[in-house]
Amino acid sequence: MRKTNLERERGSSLLLSMLALLLMTAIAAGMMFMSSTETSIDSNFKAEETAFFAARAGVEEVRDRMLPANPNSIASLLPTTLPTAGGSVLYILQQGVTMANVTSISSSNPLADDELCHDWGQQSFGGMTWQPANVRCVDLPAGTSWYTPQQPTCAVGSPCTASVAPISLEYKWVRVTRKGNFSGAYLVDASQPAGNEACWNGISEVVRPNSVASCNALMPLANPVFLVTSLAVMPSGARRLVQQEIAQTPIAGFPYGVFATSTGCGSLTMGGGAQTFSFNAATQNPPTNPPSNVTRSGGNVGSNGNLAFNGSNTAVNGTTSSAVAGVGNCNQGNGITASGGANYGTPGLIPTQTLPVPPMPNPLPPRTNTNINSSTTLLPGSYGNLGIQSGATVTLPGGTPSNPAVYTMNSISLAGGATLAINGTVVINIAGVGQQNPVSFSGGSFQNNTFVPSNFTINYGGSNNLNVAGGSAAYAVINAPNANISFTGGSNFYGQAIGGTISNMGGTNIYYDNSLNTPGPNNNAFFEISMRELSY
Repeated sequence: MRKTNLERERGSSLLLSMLALLLMTAIAAGMMFMSSTETSIDSNFKAEETAFFAARAGVEEVRDRMLPANPNSIASLLPTTLPTAGGSVLYILQQGVTMANVTSISSSNPLADDELCHDWGQQSFGGMTWQPANVRCVDLPAGTSWYTPQQPTCAVGSPCTASVAPISLEYKWVRVTRKGNFSGAYLVDASQPAGNEACWNGISEVVRPNSVASCNALMPLANPVFLVTSLAVMPSGARRLVQQEIAQTPIAGFPYGVFATSTGCGSLTMGGGAQTFSFNAATQNPPTNPPSNVTRSGGNVGSNGNLAFNGSNTAVNGTTSSAVAGVGNCNQGNGITASGGANYGTPGLIPTQTLPVPPMPNPLPPRTNTNINSSTTLLPGSYGNLGIQSGATVTLPGGTPSNPAVYTMNSISLAGGATLAINGTVVINIAGVGQQNPVSFSGGSFQNNTFVPSNFTINYGGSNNLNVAGGSAAYAVINAPNANISFTGGSNFYGQAIGGTISNMGGTNIYYDNSLNTPGPNNNAFFEISMRELSY
């Protein structure tokens, strides 16, 4: 029998074991490396996202602080011209960040403003060198006169931050300038000089030509556009820049007591003996109720479509303007229809009016229902669906024309016998989310105790129904160019109402306050025209 000599195979098991152990070690090391890489990727992604939202929070906070009514307002610091060597660039700095950090551009300084040249370099502002998109700026204007820093004042030993939010936000700085025609990847209007200012008319950006001194002198009226740029840098080095273009929707003078923006038949209807008059709240000192200077003229009404009048006592004591020519049957395309001996005043043909729409409140108010059963006072703030029950009086204390009390509501309704009392200058911004009747005063009444319509403004940008009852002290401005406004209950309404459609078939008399043809203080929130993330 043949024998195999196994002596030469001695130790092979040890070798195989060592090879297997080496292989398993390599696999384990690879898995550990992959796990570490995944952790690093996740950590970097989280830091990048945190930086993005910190930068976004910066522009949102500053946008809110640009309003005069904000208790931490920076309205008095806002630039009044395009940037020049003499100023008009505002920086809001966090504690620990200085303008030396902002102006020192180097690869080792993540706090530098290495984006400014993309907005202003093409105009050689301060000798700065323009760089194309996605290329880091290499310099900034010389000297220190071109910027204004806003640094928080801090008590010794207390937390200190430029952010005034309840929870401190982590942006490093926010820059605010006005926008020029050239500030961006393309001109706003290639037919106008590149160095001129960009303006917002409530519908689109336009450029102020050399022949016009300011945005507010444009027709239609416009407001300046601001560039708000925010930088956030995380401890890990993650860095994000966000930029918004924002502007206030302008408040234009408008020579109509009531105006309907829709284009169909019966866009504006009047009947039941309703009449229009005019007065001027600005020339009464003090204002009286009823006004002492009412005239049977100037009670102008208008529409982009047809205006229909019914009843022998119904009368327009002023002009009746339509974007549709002709008087007669609406089905034949005429702008004015009258029946039953109604007097429709002096007819006129106007261009189609495109009016700015109030923006949705930001942030949105809650949508919870709140019923008020007894008389109370509400302070300015955000409310949901507010229902004032029978017999209750809710008083809204107001501010001044330059600093009004602002209330944000999802909806408001008055039950029979309920009263809404206005003391001072009040603005109510209505969201109307999920509400068919976001404003319903038909059951009760409101009284503006200042007797000045511009001291009580209701803004609503939606397309649902607003029911308004006249009253002995119903002084208001209703700005709801997409909504269906109905006047009920007869009596009087003093001021101005702009809606998509307007129905006044119950005999409510309209007294147009022609002082509203001169715009008052603009207390609209700054509207976000656009937002983008910047690479540099």
